[in-house]
Amino acid sequence: MIKELIRINKPNVLALVETHISGDTARRVCEKIGFPGHVRVDAQGFSGGIWLFWKDDIVSVNPMATNNQHITVEINKIGETPWLFSAIYASPESSVRHDLWAELEEIKRNYSGPWLLGGDFNDTTSMSERNGVGGSEMQRRCRLFSEWVNANGLIDLGFSGSPHTWFRGESEGTFKSARLDRFLATDDWRLKFEEGSVKHLPKCGSDHCPIILSTCGFAPIPSALRPFRFQAAWLSHKEFD
Repeated sequence: MIKELIRINKPNVLALVETHISGDTARRVCEKIGFPGHVRVDAQGFSGGIWLFWKDDIVSVNPMATNNQHITVEINKIGETPWLFSAIYASPESSVRHDLWAELEEIKRNYSGPWLLGGDFNDTTSMSERNGVGGSEMQRRCRLFSEWVNANGLIDLGFSGSPHTWFRGESEGTFKSARLDRFLATDDWRLKFEEGSVKHLPKCGSDHCPIILSTCGFAPIPSALRPFRFQAAWLSHKEFD
């Protein structure tokens, strides 16, 4: 699945979250993916994992901070202002997830340039971004995440495609879905990439949809101007056999 997504979309930067593998197995899979540059945070047991890949003939990437909930790098391209990118896999545990919010706030305080965040935030900004899950606790979570986004001056870049990115269950009684995956950016990143846009791709082999961002929009453009693109997807090493 991942190889096919790469072949079709030709991303210059690729992020995989919730990889679920580590050690030598992770190293071998990373080699098969075939990007010249990469940095990874391995899964802890069968939980989590974030891998970030890039084509080093297109962009220069400088890792700034990593832990089991994010990889943050500075992206440089000749003739352009550098900017920060954080690939996110937020913990499903609220207390751990709030540690991530605090760390991202610290990054924002210490970096004055454009900043893009993307991945699985494991939260939604409103109940309208959820289906099949309700209650006062979920309403509180939505409110807190929305307040955090606004307090940090972040802009939701929106999307085209399916309104939700995560799906669970098959029957009417068990089906749930939510928009857990998204891109957020500071206003100076949005001004730098005014045509930047996001697509939710069809779900394939995972309970999450891959999402893709083009800094230049999705109209046909010359290959020399191929945009930065991000993919968030569930990864199983068997798919690389």
